[in-house]
Amino acid sequence: MLEQIKNAFQRNLVKKIVALILSIALWFFVMGSQDPTINGTYEVPLSIANVPPKCTAIYDERDIQVKLSAPRSYFVDYGTNNIRAFANMAGYEAGEYEVPIETSFPKGFELESVYPAKIKVKIDPIIERQIPVELIVSGSPMQGSRVTDLEKSSDNLTLIGAKSAVENVKRVIGYVSLNGNSETFELPVPMTAINEDGREIHGVRVAPSVITVTVNIERKMVTKIVPVIIDVKPPTGREINKAKVMPEVVEITGVEEVIEYIDSVKTVPISFAEDEKNFSGEVELMIPEGVTVNVETVEVTADLKE
Repeated sequence: MLEQIKNAFQRNLVKKIVALILSIALWFFVMGSQDPTINGTYEVPLSIANVPPKCTAIYDERDIQVKLSAPRSYFVDYGTNNIRAFANMAGYEAGEYEVPIETSFPKGFELESVYPAKIKVKIDPIIERQIPVELIVSGSPMQGSRVTDLEKSSDNLTLIGAKSAVENVKRVIGYVSLNGNSETFELPVPMTAINEDGREIHGVRVAPSVITVTVNIERKMVTKIVPVIIDVKPPTGREINKAKVMPEVVEITGVEEVIEYIDSVKTVPISFAEDEKNFSGEVELMIPEGVTVNVETVEVTADLKE
């Protein structure tokens, strides 16, 4: 039995070996034609690795073109998120360099090319710098009002960023709009770092980035001289013979829209008792709300007709 199997295996041995080789070759051919090797280009965001401590990397390039080859199925299974392009700054110090682009990608891909192959990178130390707050006020308060003071929660701010950028900051400004306000108000004011041309400088952190500004506003005060009116009431059936007040006029002060409608100031009401014929004494004035008077009381004398 074994001899028969051996004879069957050795019969036409060369033809069998050739057939096996052709079968393997055909398998590779078929598989290759179904999943051929192709080229593909990915546009990958550039990253910077291993930046020295207390430094930042400054560069212009943002995307790198990475050309890879692999079986077609790989380009279906993998996307841009699986490809990485980076500049490795390990061992570099502060300065400007031309750095080669390194890549990483899944196993099975082959790197064909990278564009650009090198990029210019500046390693800049991160520094801090103090700078005063500058406020730019626009608009006007309501007519009859004026701004007396601007109170800031911080008089100085800290700039944090790359040395070249921080040194390029000339001013840090914030805008305050009055918008016809008539009373003191408070508002948050974002702060912006600008260069000598007035352009905002990006990449510099301002701390704090927002301050609180209190705009103190007072109404325009006016002064006016008005007469004092004696408010005296005689007993029933009697008449006032003569009444006199000292001083006869007083000086009143207040906001214009209130003062302009006041033509006089009265005393508090004065009454005679049934058996009184004369009155003499210090009497308070009836002072309107929001108005101040140079005196609070006046001397009044009055008598009744016989």
